[in-house]
Amino acid sequence: METKTSQMKTVMPEGTKKIKGTTKIKSWVMLIILDIILFSISLYFIVNLPKKAEELNKVRSDEQKVVESKKIDVTGLEHIPTKESVDKLSTYFPEEAGIINFIERLERLREEGYIKNFSLVGQNAVQDKTSFYGLPFIIEFEGSWENVEVSLQEFQKLPYLVRAINVEVKTLDENRISFKYGGFLYVSEKLAKTR
Repeated sequence: METKTSQMKTVMPEGTKKIKGTTKIKSWVMLIILDIILFSISLYFIVNLPKKAEELNKVRSDEQKVVESKKIDVTGLEHIPTKESVDKLSTYFPEEAGIINFIERLERLREEGYIKNFSLVGQNAVQDKTSFYGLPFIIEFEGSWENVEVSLQEFQKLPYLVRAINVEVKTLDENRISFKYGGFLYVSEKLAKTR
């Protein structure tokens, strides 16, 4: 038996034990490095997870508030003030009777001397760049600057929605001017579609 053991010793080189020992050390080092990496990742999640959970709760809470705000109960709202507001706004967009009333008021201002002349540019309602309908008109004022200012103030007191399009001023003499006001009288869409 001794010869077999000695033969085996000679067959196995002496450096083989060193290789096995080095392999064991390398695997322990690898396990320690892997444990450190896993510990670091776990620590990162433990620290940041509560922050992320808080952010998620805040987002969900905000989302819930938005959903609940869309479910507002409107049964308790007063309908009378709303109807009055709608009715008042609709008077600014007159129909046929409102246009006749507008012309009658301008005729009254002409009789009182505030307006020299008034005319509608056309009979059909026109759509402007804001996509609302209206009737173009021209009003002519004549007199001193003070008289024209008073006349414009009287015109602006009328309960209609009017937009100025063109203003033209000519001096007639030292104390008198001619003031032409081209405007757009907004009308209801219902009237615009029938004209």
